[in-house]
Amino acid sequence: MKRENAVRRPSLASSMINNDNGSNLSIGDTLRKAKTNLFFSRCLVGILAVVVVTIIFVAFYTGYAAPLIDFVNDAVG
Repeated sequence: MKRENAVRRPSLASSMINNDNGSNLSIGDTLRKAKTNLFFSRCLVGILAVVVVTIIFVAFYTGYAAPLIDFVNDAVG
């Protein structure tokens, strides 16, 4: 008979993962933690991509990329 607060665990998978405190997490807790970490890492990558594109645009707009453009033109032509 199943208890109401029992956590279902697969018999072939290791469902216990140690965290920093040394206590065990269930599969659901582990997946929630991984989902949160994935969300924050994707947000960080998105912010960094926007910053890089902005820096490149500003470099071309202000003329700092002119030597690079001249170098590419001389190499190609």
